[in-house]
Amino acid sequence: MHLAAQAVAVCCAMSYAASTISARFGMRHSNPVTMTLISFTTQTVVLWAIVLLSGSIPPPSYFPAVLFVGIGFVMPGLRLLTYIGVSTLGASRSIALRSSHPLFSAFFALLFLRETLTALVLSGTILVVLGTFLITWQKDEGVSSNRWWYVLFPLTAAAVSGLIQPAVRYGLGVSPYPVFFTALVGITSLSAYGASLPLIKRYQRPIWNRHGLRPLIIAALFENLGFLLFITAFGLAPVVTVSPLIATSPMWVVLAALVLFRDLEHVSRRTILGTLLTVTGTIAITLSH
Repeated sequence: MHLAAQAVAVCCAMSYAASTISARFGMRHSNPVTMTLISFTTQTVVLWAIVLLSGSIPPPSYFPAVLFVGIGFVMPGLRLLTYIGVSTLGASRSIALRSSHPLFSAFFALLFLRETLTALVLSGTILVVLGTFLITWQKDEGVSSNRWWYVLFPLTAAAVSGLIQPAVRYGLGVSPYPVFFTALVGITSLSAYGASLPLIKRYQRPIWNRHGLRPLIIAALFENLGFLLFITAFGLAPVVTVSPLIATSPMWVVLAALVLFRDLEHVSRRTILGTLLTVTGTIAITLSH
């Protein structure tokens, strides 16, 4: 895999980690519905501003456009499930389950794109997933009382993400314009989410709290930067090699917690072992090409 793809994938993981931490703090004063709305609003405004200012509009290519519009309709559910997981399970446990997407994406990439999964990539993927579970499966204070079915939120998000990744890879193979397509996904998702808000409000209404607004906006900016890097990475390298690197996001959550938010995570032997497994898996994937 090219060095550029490695760097983009790791930066994507770090951006998602920053978003998760900031969203966790913001949702102490708000909720997932508000976070999702802010996320798509910032994605639409910021990305379309970049597209219009840079003139990065691709020539007409209808199939990729239709493909990314379809992804845009799926993204509201994906992000809402992700933020509900963060709210109910806590940042660390939720992102651990959410990071299982390499297994789903590898399966879908092998099934639909006929990509090759080598023994080294498979071993690295397993190590990364095991490592992230060990790192982040910690007791997390200040979250809702746990119920077993809460795990379905991040796991469903992981499965959906695993399906989206090969689609992104295929679309960018036809028309390599990641900024434009990220903006297209954003405006489609915002429109779809806005249309569904009356139904969503029956279960949970947006909460506009000034104490939570700033961290939610910061989380949205990092989320959208991560999504742009996500799309870019899949335009540079196969799914089975990029996806596990993006799945190192939980490791960055723990490292940030140790340096900046010491009350967020407790360092244990499990954390150290999980970090070693994650780094080893990342190196294995990197050396596979």
